[in-house]
Amino acid sequence: MNKRTLNILFTDRTLLVLAAAILSVIIFTLTSFLYAGSIRDRNERLEVQLALILSESVDIIRLNKDVTSKEKKTAVRSAGIIPTLEQILKELGLKAMVIKPLGEKKVNEFTEENAELEIKEADLNHIVNMLYMIDTSRTPMKIKTALIKTTFEDPDKFILKLTVSRLSK
Repeated sequence: MNKRTLNILFTDRTLLVLAAAILSVIIFTLTSFLYAGSIRDRNERLEVQLALILSESVDIIRLNKDVTSKEKKTAVRSAGIIPTLEQILKELGLKAMVIKPLGEKKVNEFTEENAELEIKEADLNHIVNMLYMIDTSRTPMKIKTALIKTTFEDPDKFILKLTVSRLSK
């Protein structure tokens, strides 16, 4: 009976073609399922990468805004550090006992201009306001040194000595 079945299978062309077609469909289906699975896995990995890139792009945009802001600050041209400090003192209603330039120094493509400032009989509120105004000034400035001493006559009044530098391009 085995011989007869093999004989029928190999001699009857329609059965042979049908068997080949069924085998081809099975192979094609298995290949499609495997390929679809690998595509699904790759798609999931790409979605994770896209989410990471999008989260990083928010940080990049924020950093870009910060850099642009700092560049605009350094591009601002003013008369110098002395007039800038005098303007801050004027806004606070303070008078400086000593305000003198200490010179300029070239740092890479920037110029650092230094000044010394001494204020006598300032209260703590004025000192805090002055430090805040220096920190948030349109012109980029930083406080290099600060010395705060109390006076003997009035312990609520202070002597403030600052060395302030201003950066410009």
